This record gives sequence, structure tokens and C-alpha cells, in this order.
Amino acid sequence: MPAAPSRSPSASPKKRKLDDTPLPPLLSRDEVELCTTLARTPIPFSLDEAQAHLCKVDVRFVPLFKRYPLRVYANSDTPLNLYRTIIRSILGQQISWLAAQSIMHKFLRLFNAELPEELGDTEWFPSPLDVLDADDTQLRTAGLSSAKIVYVRDVSRRFADGRFDVRKLSKMSADEVIAALTEARGVGRWTAEMMLMFALRHPDVLPTGDLGVQRGMLSFFLACLCGPKMTDEETLECTCSSPAPLPLPTDAISHKTLVSRSEGNKTAKKMYLDADEMHSLADAWAPYRAVGTMFMWQVR
Repeated sequence: MPAAPSRSPSASPKKRKLDDTPLPPLLSRDEVELCTTLARTPIPFSLDEAQAHLCKVDVRFVPLFKRYPLRVYANSDTPLNLYRTIIRSILGQQISWLAAQSIMHKFLRLFNAELPEELGDTEWFPSPLDVLDADDTQLRTAGLSSAKIVYVRDVSRRFADGRFDVRKLSKMSADEVIAALTEARGVGRWTAEMMLMFALRHPDVLPTGDLGVQRGMLSFFLACLCGPKMTDEETLECTCSSPAPLPLPTDAISHKTLVSRSEGNKTAKKMYLDADEMHSLADAWAPYRAVGTMFMWQVR
């Protein structure tokens, strides 16, 4: 899996106003399970075609595909529980990975006391109906803040009444999924993009607010034919006869600006690259921008 994606400072979802629109009725437990969980199917695109396309538009992808397996696209017998994935993302917002693991484990044990007290991996997850039945005091004992309780309840309610349905979301376009998921409190664009890339495995997503992707793109587009270095590699000797960066695919930004940004001179909004610059640089990656992005978390 890629290194943990890095959110931009401005990526936190804005608080949305509550309205008085009547909520749909709750579904039965069996119906809710169908809304949350979907049997894994093969990825909705050809990885071979994605590799061929990316390597054709930029030869620096050739060594990346050779050195880094994209395990996120491997076939899996484990069903996709989109509800679980979104709740895990919410509980992990703005805290360390270890703290997020601890809170998640305490959260799970609220609904399944048979789980061991020690941290461990489990695919088990409560139904949204069970989470809705828990009171705020119980949820606080697991370490949830007041804001996260609101977020978890809103997402749980949307799955419990069918407004969120993994079967429907899996068939939507990327823009439709982002629009739908960001209706929930606590789910911003970045979170929706991560759901698209890692859960629904959509091939054409470019998370422009992710600082890790921004840094990776700087390294990638400043690299020579040998490609950028990977984060888990020792320094490799460049074998290019002329180890200079390749021409940029756009006039929207210059090599000089890329170098300056790589040295820490960020944009006015504290970004390494702004959204327009990223779209211009990665335009040729379409319709496989998510596949190309997977490597950006791994380059340095």
C-alpha cells in the first residue's frame, strides 16, 4: 500500500448547517448490510492498459511500475465495507496513526466485547444501526470527540436509511461520488477522493489537496529518464547520459518554479503545487490519474 496520504492544511471538511428536511425511515438490518457491504469484484479497468498508457505518456513511469507493485489493485476475497472504511477515516482525522488505531479498537469493543483488549486486526465491524443506538457517553469512552460523534452519527444514519448505498456509489462517476459523500458531515473532498481511490478503486482521480501527492509530483517532474527515487530505496546511481529533467508537459509552470517549490517555497496557500498546476502536469495521465498518483506517495 502507498504511504499514508497527507492532507493539505485546508482539507478539513467545513461544518455544514443542519436542515429540517425529514429523514428517510431506517431500513431493516439485512437491507442496511446490503447498503454497507459489497462483494469485491475485479477492478473496473485494465491495469495493463493503464500501465501502457502511463508509460507511453511519460517514460519515468517505466521504472516505477517495475519497482513498486500496486497491491491496491490486487484481487481480494474480502468484501468491501464502505461504511467501515469511511468511519475509520473519520476516527483517524487529525490524530496520529497509533492514536487512531487505539480509538478504533475501543470503538469496536463498544459493540463487541468478545474482541481482545489488545490492538489487533479484525474485519468485524458494527452495523450503522448499532452505532445509532449507542449514546454519546458510550462513544466518548472510546475517545471520540464531540465533533466526531456528530460525524459518525451522520454517516451511520445515511447508510442506515439508504441515502448512502455502496451498490449505487460503486456505479457512479468520480464527481458524483464526491458530491454524494461530501453531503455527510465530517466527509470532505479529500476523504471522498481516498474512498474513490482505495475503496472503490476508481482509475481517474487526482487529489489536488494532498501534500504528499504534491511533493511526489515535484520529485517526479524534476526527475531524469531514470525516474524519481522511491522512499524505501537506497540512493541509486543515475545511468542517464544526460541526467537532466525531461521537458514539462505544460507551460503552466516552469522548471525553475518546480525547483523553488521543492526547496520549500510554497504557494500563497501553503501548497507545493496548486490545483491548476497539478491538473496541467497530470493531464496526460488521464484516464488513469489515480494509478499515476499511487506512485506519487512513494517518490522522494
